[in-house]
Amino acid sequence: MKRSIVFSLALIFLATALPLSAQVSIAPSTVFIDDQTNIGTVYVSNRSDDPQEVSIDFAFGYPTSDEEGNLVMTYEDSLAYERHAINEWVRAFPRSFVLGPRQQQTVRFQVRPQPQAEDGVYWTRVRILANPQEAEIDMATEEEGITTRISFRFEQIIAAFYKKGQTTTGVNVKGVEVRHEEDRMLLLPRLERTGNSPFIGSMRAEVYDMDGNMVAERQTTTTAYFEEVRRIAIDTCEIPPGEYRVTLTFETRRGDISPTDLVQAPAITEEVNVTIE
Repeated sequence: MKRSIVFSLALIFLATALPLSAQVSIAPSTVFIDDQTNIGTVYVSNRSDDPQEVSIDFAFGYPTSDEEGNLVMTYEDSLAYERHAINEWVRAFPRSFVLGPRQQQTVRFQVRPQPQAEDGVYWTRVRILANPQEAEIDMATEEEGITTRISFRFEQIIAAFYKKGQTTTGVNVKGVEVRHEEDRMLLLPRLERTGNSPFIGSMRAEVYDMDGNMVAERQTTTTAYFEEVRRIAIDTCEIPPGEYRVTLTFETRRGDISPTDLVQAPAITEEVNVTIE
């Protein structure tokens, strides 16, 4: 007698990891809310030909790092939650909905006024989960009598920030570790955030020879929520051996976020002398 066995798999794809998640797009990629309006907006678009069941919830978290400067997301910091989370203050409207093919839905986030809260920037992560209504795929083997049903669920996570009162930010560079690995140089600055808001911006490394000529340059986005180790790699395969000066510059400027949304700070510069062999 043939047996029929059904396996159901739910696969979740992160937005940043797989192109499949582009079936549902979110704009903007970061939400900024201030205490003048207490309202933020995102647009959820269904680019596929299938209706999508969409739900929204919140998870407090922030990017930090390990000692190697690798990015690590932290979601279980209860002390930071008590001091900085807006999870208890924010609501999404609507919180769940069905989005038809090629349709767009406006989602508004409303933060209840918090007169007792100190000035500063508070935040959370917004999780948007999309589940195609007709996404089940049956794969059966007649011989085995086994059927596998796969349902695809697409999860995208974006940051939401709430500005209250006077906001300030900045970073102290507590030291820069330099490592050499074959044809590249790793710079690992240890950052300590200042002010009452996360530092969100960019980190630029410039390498100068002893005559003051710039021989290499690299830039990347960066953040500092508390105390972090960040990393930036410089390709050294075409740089002649010798003594060099590296300038690291931290600015509250990013190509993907308007300057008016970012808490601004003067540029911070740190210099370190290096030897390339």
